[in-house]
Amino acid sequence: GHKDYMEIRVADTGLGIAKEELSRIFEPFYTTKGQHGTGLGLAVIWGIVDRHDGTVKVESEGGKGTTFIVHLPLEN
Repeated sequence: GHKDYMEIRVADTGLGIAKEELSRIFEPFYTTKGQHGTGLGLAVIWGIVDRHDGTVKVESEGGKGTTFIVHLPLEN
């Protein structure tokens, strides 16, 4: 059935994420940051949200930044 949920949006005005990378950003150890990133941040976030029966979606367009949309169910 339909559940009430909280929506959290986090947006930036950065370079965006290339379409070919969007499908991989939640994979553990995938990073575009070279030696400066572990590739764990988004994988960990996805895992936490998933354990709470939530969802994480991402919208991005090259040159126009990225928005992450997190839905977490509310307790009834």
